[in-house]
Amino acid sequence: MSFSSNSPPLPDCKGPKLCEFPASIEGIKFLRTLSSETNHGDGDVPHSRVFLVALGDQRYALKVFNFFSLEELRPFIPGGDHLLENRDKMIQDQLDPFYAECRAFGRLVQKEKDDELAVRCYGYKLLPAAVERQINKQFKIKDWNRGKGHERQPLRAIVKAYIRFRTPFARRKFPLMREKIKELNALGIYNMDIREDNYLGGRLFDFSIAITAPHLSLWTKLRFEDQILADINYDLECFDYMVGEKEKENAKMVKHPRSRYNLRPRSAREPHG
Repeated sequence: MSFSSNSPPLPDCKGPKLCEFPASIEGIKFLRTLSSETNHGDGDVPHSRVFLVALGDQRYALKVFNFFSLEELRPFIPGGDHLLENRDKMIQDQLDPFYAECRAFGRLVQKEKDDELAVRCYGYKLLPAAVERQINKQFKIKDWNRGKGHERQPLRAIVKAYIRFRTPFARRKFPLMREKIKELNALGIYNMDIREDNYLGGRLFDFSIAITAPHLSLWTKLRFEDQILADINYDLECFDYMVGEKEKENAKMVKHPRSRYNLRPRSAREPHG
């Protein structure tokens, strides 16, 4: 596999940055989709699509991001719009899902915590037009929400470790998982999306709406201190809620255990030859 890293770390703003994935993606093979669409907002536009890819003998999870206009990203701040004037680049660099992940993983990689507090991240990659055509041909995906100013921009992606299986949640792991969230928050990273589906192998993998300091959401000129404090505490509150829901599920299973023999109606069994 050849190596060439010519692009600067992103985003080009104050704060953490993610370096480019150093390997060439020439000859990349798309094996299948890993997740269809990631959409955390109220609109219809997903943040990204994730593919299982092969580069030589290595397999990776390639997360390819949609584009978003400033109108889609601009936060609603009653009475504070004037403070965001001439801050379009800051909004883009901090609130665009691609750059949000670059900033979060940039700090995790810098602190050598990406494989401990989250899935391992190998860097970002700007995909050439040939790869975009390859995705379209293989998966019939051609809409990346490009708007004005995005027409000639390449697709943006982040390369992560491929984790084959989801590890079942075990009660004995909850204290350690909670401590990892506290450590993540201590680094100035607030995931803002703590839920069971955001864990692979016991590690967080989606940071597309993460707040990573320094950040507009933590700016006291824009928001009240109690609003900022609510965001700072949000990860742990969501984790505690998730654990509570799992405890309820476990209690129901104990109260109503499944049949020891896992009997199924004949129509649900595998066909006989």
